[in-house]
Amino acid sequence: MKEPTLVSASFSLMRTTLILICLTLLSACSATARQPERASAQSICAAGYADPALDPIRDKILFDDDAASKASLNYLSDTRKATAREQAALQTFDVANRRCWDAWEQAGISPVITQARFEVISSLTQLQRGEGTYGDFNRQRAASLTRMYAALRMEEEKARYDDAQFRRDMNERMFPRFDHNFGIVH
Repeated sequence: MKEPTLVSASFSLMRTTLILICLTLLSACSATARQPERASAQSICAAGYADPALDPIRDKILFDDDAASKASLNYLSDTRKATAREQAALQTFDVANRRCWDAWEQAGISPVITQARFEVISSLTQLQRGEGTYGDFNRQRAASLTRMYAALRMEEEKARYDDAQFRRDMNERMFPRFDHNFGIVH
């Protein structure tokens, strides 16, 4: 069996370093590739929610999902039902909302949003039919979005953990630990 030489050890270290650099660059590229899609999703949502046809419901529904998930008491306790004029605005809101959700799905946001989307559309349908109040809709929407954000955070944490675990495993494989007698420890 051949003894390892300084040249072969140096080549092995170089190859390992190049592999780590490539893995780092690939993960960075995949993260930045989604940025334009996210910016596009944000602009699609902003344009949809800026529609003047939504004016009759602006003081009853928070259009931004982040704000809606933290709605204040006056939104959550609103006992008014939609008038005929507001029902037309709710139809426009539904269209804008669907475009916004579609844009976020295209931006690569998790499938976790599908359940929240279904729940929000369902509660919006009840409001539009006159079966619920604005407060009912805002509470259901806030609850759905809160669950969605919690699930997304869990997915992000799992991905970070999986990435960190992968890096530890690769580091262990590429740079095995040695004991004080220069023997490899597995």
